[in-house]
Amino acid sequence: MPVFLHISTTQLILRGNYLQVVPAWSFQKSKHLKRLDLSNNLLRIIERGAFAGLAELTYLNLRTNKLASNSLHEKIFQDLISLQNLAIYDNLFNDEYTFLQVEISRVRSLNTLGIDLRDRHQINKCLCDLSKLKDLEIFGMHREAYSDNSFNELKCLKIEALSLERVVSLASDTFISFSTLKTLRISIMSRLADYDTIDSIFKSFKVFKGTNMTEISITSNPHIYGFVLGHRHFAVLQEICLQKLNLMGDSILGIQLGPFLKYGYKENCLEELNIDLMFGQQR
Repeated sequence: MPVFLHISTTQLILRGNYLQVVPAWSFQKSKHLKRLDLSNNLLRIIERGAFAGLAELTYLNLRTNKLASNSLHEKIFQDLISLQNLAIYDNLFNDEYTFLQVEISRVRSLNTLGIDLRDRHQINKCLCDLSKLKDLEIFGMHREAYSDNSFNELKCLKIEALSLERVVSLASDTFISFSTLKTLRISIMSRLADYDTIDSIFKSFKVFKGTNMTEISITSNPHIYGFVLGHRHFAVLQEICLQKLNLMGDSILGIQLGPFLKYGYKENCLEELNIDLMFGQQR
């Protein structure tokens, strides 16, 4: 850790420095630190008391490291009483997601969380303690499909923004637990996607029928599974009071004019539409 930190330092960016350990009392001279970025390192150990004194810290980024269950001590985040944004995805917790989520649940000030969700693991009900949590970023189910079983413990929270990364497939009931959702961003895992990925995503939107939403975004559908945006897609969208639709980088081969015009003519809430076609034309 840097030894030159001054008490007036409010932002510290240490990403990509091959750091392996965060020693105890690393930031004791920077009690006014508000943003700390330790992402893209090789962190394996965060010593007890590493974050001691950081009562004003609001943002902590620990993503893309080598952290595992034995890397963290119990109540590792207890000194971060002002923390609002925590990113801790793309690490090596494997079968110890419950331990990690219990530790995160102690940070009652959180409103934004980025976390892994892999294979059979689910969101634990302990996260219900995060009553201020509004923005949730989930990274990586790999070969598994997201479903309501992945998120049914989140009915206790009022999540307004949800980002799903590395999506391969969505079950039709995936979003049932998100009754207050306003913004949904989906990034497809191109390497594992198949011809049915896009259709599964649009079918999952049917649960939003009659609701008001600010934004739906889908990105990264692979070229090999390019598709024509048509009736089955617009039929779902026109049932949602949606302000912004973003379909960029999705290998859209074309747009069926009839359904598109019908969607445009029908009274809806759309204010912004971003679509790019696979062959370079934009609408």
